[in-house]
Amino acid sequence: MAAPPAASALEPAARSFLRGKQSSSAYRLPAEAPVLPTVDGWVISGHPEVCRLAGDRRLVIDPRAGDPPVPLTQSERLESVLARMLNFRDGADHARLRRLATVAFSARRANAVAETVAAVVGDLADAALARGEFDAVADVGVPLPVRTTCALLDIPRADRQQVADWSTAMSAQLFTFKQPPDAVEAVERQLAELTGYIDDLARHRRRGDLVADLHAALDHDEFVAFVVLLFMNGLETVTAGIARAIGALAWQPGLADRIRRDPGSAGDVFAELMRLHSPVRLGARRAAEPIDAIPRGAPVFLAWSLANRDPRVFTDPDTFRPGRPGRSLAFGAGPHHCLGAALAGQQGAAVLRAFATRARLTCRTDEAGTPRLPGAAIDGFSALRVVAEPLMVGVTR
Repeated sequence: MAAPPAASALEPAARSFLRGKQSSSAYRLPAEAPVLPTVDGWVISGHPEVCRLAGDRRLVIDPRAGDPPVPLTQSERLESVLARMLNFRDGADHARLRRLATVAFSARRANAVAETVAAVVGDLADAALARGEFDAVADVGVPLPVRTTCALLDIPRADRQQVADWSTAMSAQLFTFKQPPDAVEAVERQLAELTGYIDDLARHRRRGDLVADLHAALDHDEFVAFVVLLFMNGLETVTAGIARAIGALAWQPGLADRIRRDPGSAGDVFAELMRLHSPVRLGARRAAEPIDAIPRGAPVFLAWSLANRDPRVFTDPDTFRPGRPGRSLAFGAGPHHCLGAALAGQQGAAVLRAFATRARLTCRTDEAGTPRLPGAAIDGFSALRVVAEPLMVGVTR
């Protein structure tokens, strides 16, 4: 798994990619330099290479296991919760928690909540369209995953906005540092409120309920961390994907007509949008042991978004082609594959159907002019202003 000698010419493109800047040269990496050492770490961009390493347990995800260790957040109290979460655990602990997560996000539960997803999406779409102009991120992308999880956990409707506020506040603290003491104190007060709420949920649930089952299977601290993770799940990935889907209806001529004619195609359309615009651009790992040419301790970056355009796997990879063969890595792969990926697919398809059948959409900006999220990990918009013109009943074009 060594890089070809000529690959060093692509190192600047790889380093720019790690800083959130994706040039056309970066898309050459999967075919020409699928495994590339840089001064920042190893960039893995080839689809088969990413799949292989994503499943290699010699790569660890816990940033605190590095040398030097990297904390997860500035608040020590929140750090103790985040450190117990599934997505920052490795080895046997990860496998144990993953089994519980598989039950929580099983196909049976996802199918059971499908009607709820459609209802939540319908409510959000109706509210957004009633305003005539809305923000696809703040008005749809952010509330959708939290409200869906609240439905999965049977959270009372009256509590769902508060849960969303707590979850958004916790998620925003990941890898956030240099905050003033009063800001950290405010977050820790919110964490205490959220912990108390979760404990109260457990006291009032009975066996067979998901919250009760998790409470019985875990110690207190792991139980709280697990439920907080469920609340936070999708706040970045699904939010980015939903905003992208709404933008596509406005920016891609004929896409809304296609979905109106064939609502069943919405799932394939959303999957292809996620392949082309992967919400998570890369995943950071560290080699706990040597792996081929990768030395022990080296940072390793799995470039999901580049692997999703590997021409060895996807013919004409830059072409939008719903239903195409090939395994998309939009929600990762291996042991840390996104546990809500199936649910995200349901949400994305429901959003496409709801907005395509209710209105014609235009955006205040084109894709290039739409403000983006900072950072390298998430490919998403910070805001997306959309103007909606309601469709007349029976109009298909």
